[in-house]
Amino acid sequence: MTWDGLTERRRHPRARIRLLMAFEDEGSGAGSQPVLLETLNFGAGGFYGDIDRRLEPLTKLGLRLVFPPFGPDCREPRTIECEAIVVRVDEPPAGRSGCRIAAHFRGLAPEQRDYIDAYVAWHSEVYAASDDGGQADEEDLSAA
Repeated sequence: MTWDGLTERRRHPRARIRLLMAFEDEGSGAGSQPVLLETLNFGAGGFYGDIDRRLEPLTKLGLRLVFPPFGPDCREPRTIECEAIVVRVDEPPAGRSGCRIAAHFRGLAPEQRDYIDAYVAWHSEVYAASDDGGQADEEDLSAA
């Protein structure tokens, strides 16, 4: 598998899935605005995306991923609560604030990873022929 011309070395494939996530920043106090993150790619091992504020490597993120029904075998929405660790922080594209982060999921059960792999495979198959990767009609995952 290649990703932008490079050989893919991940155990769990990622897809160009743009998902909107929001989560609470425990350090900001009560009543603070949620932190917003939009993934650029997503898979059972983790994700890469734009975030509206700067985070440091090794920051722990508590996430609640809500998956919509998909494919013939997953007819009900499903929630997966997990933790992700920020493993890399990149500068944002020109003209944008915040940063880009790569994060690795921790503590997922094998069955949860399999479920995410199935979602990624389904998404890749359904949106493969679309010019925009299906992003115009893409559902959001919420994280809390």
